[in-house]
Amino acid sequence: MKHRVSGRKLGRNTNQRQALFKTLLRSLFTHGSIQTTQAKAKSIIPQAEKLAASAVVGDLRAHRELFNIFQDKNFVSRTISIFKNQFAGQTQNFTRLQKVKFRQGDDALIVKLSFNQAFDLKKLADNNSEKTPAHSKFIRKTPAKKTSTKKTPPKKPTVKKTVKKSK
Repeated sequence: MKHRVSGRKLGRNTNQRQALFKTLLRSLFTHGSIQTTQAKAKSIIPQAEKLAASAVVGDLRAHRELFNIFQDKNFVSRTISIFKNQFAGQTQNFTRLQKVKFRQGDDALIVKLSFNQAFDLKKLADNNSEKTPAHSKFIRKTPAKKTSTKKTPPKKPTVKKTVKKSK
């Protein structure tokens, strides 16, 4: 009997399952859509919806929740800014599932899990990084070296004297 047991094991132990969910969520938020099996997609939809809803709010709590999954401050701030602009005022129904095909080897149903409004964080990150690099505030600006106007005489090469050993 399966009373009060939620979620799918997906043939993995707890740590492997959590790592799988984090990588799937990272890819979903980076590319805007992923193709995976139906069981995996259905198991990460609740987490994706919660993260998207908190990203729309964009407060400190949202930053912390997203950082807990993604472990990258720049990625989190870009995600929150995009979700505030594209999904303003929306609190639910961020994702959708579309059937794509059946996998040939095991006949598993492959679905496309995507957000309702298309975006790609990688393309947006590339456009933003060309304008201003993220690490620019940490670059130390050193003054240019002063070149002297005085001419120095060329150095004479030193000649080594060889000493003959006596027998």
